[in-house]
Amino acid sequence: MLKEELESITDRQPDMVAYPEEALLIGAAESVWNGSDAQIDIGIDVGGRLVAAMSDHLSDTLESVFIIDSDIRHIKRKHSTSEEERGQVAIEPSDFGRMPAVLNEFGTCEYTETDKLGNKKLLLTKSMGDTMCLVTVQRGKRKLEIKTMRKKRLGASC
Repeated sequence: MLKEELESITDRQPDMVAYPEEALLIGAAESVWNGSDAQIDIGIDVGGRLVAAMSDHLSDTLESVFIIDSDIRHIKRKHSTSEEERGQVAIEPSDFGRMPAVLNEFGTCEYTETDKLGNKKLLLTKSMGDTMCLVTVQRGKRKLEIKTMRKKRLGASC
């Protein structure tokens, strides 16, 4: 993929950090959007800032963040065209390229709840242009799984 293409689909300026997983995440999402039922398991590199933020929530040092095909399908089913019907911003495959930036350059990171298995859910947000991307991750031991992603217009409530 050409640098210009990647910048146009991820809304990155040339001076912003690019992540090697961006194209892979976008390709996986496009595959799901096109009806593929292939198994997907993509690891996303984590930076020191996320590791430090997770030290309050994990018993061990964070090693990895990942997303699997069922998470991508959930995001498509719950946060793509159905969002537009509710007046929200729909997630598109190109938005998956933003995940590494949200994880490593987040604006806020907050604990939201604990599920019935005792896993803590954390919400990471990052303002990107006129939208805010929100990624919910669920912790396991030393790993985080991206469970969902939403977008909202700045100034709107979720």
